[in-house]
This record gives sequence, structure tokens and C-alpha cells, in this order.
Amino acid sequence: MAKLDPEILAHLEWIGFVRPTGLVVSAPALVRAGAILDRRDADGQRLLRECVEERAFDPKEGPVPQLPDFRAFAESVLGWSFSPKGYAGPTECPIPPELEVPLPDYGETLRPDFAVRELEPENGAPPWQLLVRVPEPGEDFDRVVRGHGHLEASAHGRMERLLRQTGVPAGLLFNGRALRLLSAPRGESSGWLDFRVADMIQTAGRPISTALRLLLGQPRLLSLPRAQRLAALLGDSRKFQNEVSERLAEQVLHALYELLRGFQAAHDASKGDLLRQPLA
Repeated sequence: MAKLDPEILAHLEWIGFVRPTGLVVSAPALVRAGAILDRRDADGQRLLRECVEERAFDPKEGPVPQLPDFRAFAESVLGWSFSPKGYAGPTECPIPPELEVPLPDYGETLRPDFAVRELEPENGAPPWQLLVRVPEPGEDFDRVVRGHGHLEASAHGRMERLLRQTGVPAGLLFNGRALRLLSAPRGESSGWLDFRVADMIQTAGRPISTALRLLLGQPRLLSLPRAQRLAALLGDSRKFQNEVSERLAEQVLHALYELLRGFQAAHDASKGDLLRQPLA
């Protein structure tokens, strides 16, 4: 049996640990784009731990590790500069109207807290690649908020609606305890995965914190060649999965035809007796 590339195995390890829902990134697509996981990278985990504080969200649970401030975390761990050239959301560069979704029936407007630009987008591609929303600290991403005349939706549902209506392909939710990366390409089903702070600060969680920086660090968003940036990685992961699915379908169909031919040959050899009666 052929051995898997160790660089692919490194990605499969952390992807298996975080257990994505749907498709977000594929290990072969990451490696093909040069996104190699450095298992020896301890800096990211060290910087992450320096940002972490303990906080009790539930008296029964007790204090848990959390990141108290998204911007401080993004600047320190991900290297985001928040310069107007690459970002919107800070006071010096407010969120533009094109990233707002008015909901007049509910008297509110969906908008991100921060947004990352797509520098030099291809023809027809949106000029933004990632929207960030920061719910209340510790808020369950999937808890549906009801009543008060507002949109009855979870933080995840609000983000996905925002992505669909603005055409931006990816979103990031941050509640201090976890970061959720969503991939919502136009016309396709969404996928997401959670980077939990409690997991990433453990020694065994270093591959996860390294993967977080690899995917969401400023170089991946703004500096690398377009084919290696986050939007391209998410899109190529979908294409790779589709190619694999098509090849698998072809193999299954070929095997089915071989099976039918085998039945037909056996039927002929039995002079028509084998399939005379229904098989049950």
C-alpha cells in the first residue's frame, strides 16, 4: 500500500482533531498550495498563551481559558496590521455599506466587525475575502436568539446570511473561547471548523494553533501570491474534493459494470438457468 505524504498526514492530524462540519480545507489542496504545517513552530502557541486569560462563564464549569480581545489576539498571534490597505473595521477605516445587510422587517442591519480585503481580485471576484464577527464573550455560536423582534438566528446563522448576501466566501466568528472559520462559496453548501482555545494551548494542541496561524496569518491573507491565499485555498479544496468524488464515482461505476458483465457471463455459461428466477 502506498504511503501518504507526511506533509498531508500532518494536516490530516489537526483536521481530524477539530472535526469539521462539511468541507472547509483539504489536506492535499493545502500541500499543493505550499501551506506546509511546521510541527516545530512553538512561537504561535507561545504568543497565543500570552493572550489567554481565565474567565468563568458558567459557575458549574469554573474558570476556562479565553481570549479577551479579538484585535489584540489578531495583532499578536496572526500578525494582522489592521492597515486600511488590507482591512476595514477599525475606527480609521469603517465597514463600508457594501458589507451591510439591512433587515427592515427586524429593525436591524447585519454587518461584520472587521473585514479583510482581497487585494487585486480576479474579474468578478468580490473585493473582500473574509468577514469577522465578534459575538458576546462565550456566546454559543449555534444558539438561536429568539424574541425582542430581532432576527431569530444564531451567531452562525447570522454570519452565513451575511456571507451569502454580500458574496464574500469566508467568515470568522470569535467568542473568546473559540474561533469558527466558515466557508460559504456561492451556490454551494457551507462548511466550518472550530479552533478551540482550550485545545490550542495544550502541548498536544500545537498542530492546531500552528494551523490557525497558517490559514489566518496576515501573509496567507494579503502577502502571498494569489493562488496561495486563503480564498484560493478554500476554493481549491472544494475543487479537489469534487475531483476525488468524480474519480470515485467512475471507479464505482466501472466496478458495477464489471459485476454485471460477470453475472451475464455466468448466466450464459449456465445456459440461461442462473438468472431465470429473481435473485433474492
